[in-house]
Amino acid sequence: MTFTKIVDWISDWSGKTVSWLFLVLCITVAWDLIERRITGRATDWAFDVNYMIYGTNFMIAGAYTLLHNGHVRVDVLYNTFSVKTRAWLEVLFYVVFMLPMCVILLSSTWLDFMYSFEAREVSIQSSWHPAIWPYKFVMPLTFALILLQSLAELLKNIYTLAGRDQYVA
Repeated sequence: MTFTKIVDWISDWSGKTVSWLFLVLCITVAWDLIERRITGRATDWAFDVNYMIYGTNFMIAGAYTLLHNGHVRVDVLYNTFSVKTRAWLEVLFYVVFMLPMCVILLSSTWLDFMYSFEAREVSIQSSWHPAIWPYKFVMPLTFALILLQSLAELLKNIYTLAGRDQYVA
C-alpha cells in the first residue's frame, strides 16, 4: 500500500467515524430539552458536551473534506484549466500555503494542548467545569490529519505532472 492510499484511508475512516458524533449530539440536545421541559432547568453538562462534540466533528472532518474535494474553490475558473495546469496550481498551493500553514497551526495548537494538559485546565462555560485538554487535543490531531492529507494530495498532483493518470487533480 502506498503512502497516499494509507493517508486517504485514514482520512476517509476518520471522517466517517466522527460523523457518528452527530447522532450523539442529537441525543444530548434531545436529553437536555426533555430534562428542561420536565424539571424546568437545563443540565449542567449539555452545553459543554455539545460544543465539544460539534467542534470535534467539524475539525476532524477537515482531512475527509480535503480528500473528497469538499473545500471551497472557485470552480468556475478552476474547471476551465487543463489537468496539468490544475496540478501545477495545486502543487503551488500546497507548497506555498497549505503545508506551511498546517505546520504552524499544528505546532501552536500542540503547545496550547500541552499547556492545557499541564495546567489541568477546565472549561468555565458552565457549572460542570469539565477538563478541556481532551478537546484541545483534537486541534493538533486535526492539523496532523490535514497535514498528512495535504502531503498525499501534493504527491497525487506530482504524479499527475509525471504522467500517472490514476491521480488526476
